[in-house]
Amino acid sequence: MINGELIDLVAGDYEARIASSGAMLVHLRRQGRDLIMPFDAEATLPAGWQGKTLLPWANRIAGARYDYGGTEFLVACNEPASGSALHGLAGWMDWQVVDDDPSGPDDGAPRSRVVLELSLLASYGYPWSLEASARFQLDGERGLSVTVTATNVGAARPAPPVPGAPEAGGDLAPAPYGVSCHPYLTRSVPLDDCVLTIPAAEVLDVDERMAPTRRRSVEGTDWDWRQGRLVGATQTDNAYTALPEGTWQVSLRGGQGNRAVVMSSDAPWVQAYTADELSRPGVAIEPMTCPPNAFNSAEDLVALAVGQSHSFTYRLHEED
Repeated sequence: MINGELIDLVAGDYEARIASSGAMLVHLRRQGRDLIMPFDAEATLPAGWQGKTLLPWANRIAGARYDYGGTEFLVACNEPASGSALHGLAGWMDWQVVDDDPSGPDDGAPRSRVVLELSLLASYGYPWSLEASARFQLDGERGLSVTVTATNVGAARPAPPVPGAPEAGGDLAPAPYGVSCHPYLTRSVPLDDCVLTIPAAEVLDVDERMAPTRRRSVEGTDWDWRQGRLVGATQTDNAYTALPEGTWQVSLRGGQGNRAVVMSSDAPWVQAYTADELSRPGVAIEPMTCPPNAFNSAEDLVALAVGQSHSFTYRLHEED
């Protein structure tokens, strides 16, 4: 299959489909209503990185190169329009499905959870090896919970001309790391007719190549979504921060019954993209542990020493 193995989850009124390619959320529904933009994973590829798990960086590395510990690393440019390295290394890899659900298909009951695992081996552009897992748990009351955990299991020493992890005092530098996800929230009506709420007090401006330029307050701008407002013709493809402490919620309300789909996380950043190149059927809401180009700026960048792990969780549910 073109998107790897497909796993269906069911719990109460919720159903989800997961694909092993990129530990990808293909669809999430409640009582037949789509909560995220779906696609036909049996026949087509996802548009705009729909539902992918993104690591070891979120969003973009400007110029497809980064300086870390005094060493410059080159990574593949997969967004020619901006010259950037987009969305990490794991989004198109085939994750291994681990069946740990005791109420799985063997006894005839619907599966409600699955874990996918990936060995991300060291490379010239990222000379650290990570073991990653993505746990998808569907609950009939609380919706979908996804936890992504990564462990640094090794760092390559430099062996010129082959690059490796930078050395400092005889020790190898920890792995730079960031993680995100890429679902598009939808109400099955045009995005312009929906009310979007993002509880962020600051937005990150970008230049014409999508590289960050400055953080500023959303007060008095088109990027102030704190009280919830009709999206209308507003466009955004920006990272937002200064979110409430602890768990925050982003919601998109509209469509049948005027219900809201809610994304929650405690990540310090969230990217919002109004899917303008996809005719605006929804909005991508991407909780991120660091901002775009963090591999160069080091802002909120996680440093994973060998043996250390990092976990990130987000949740999706429908609110009446």
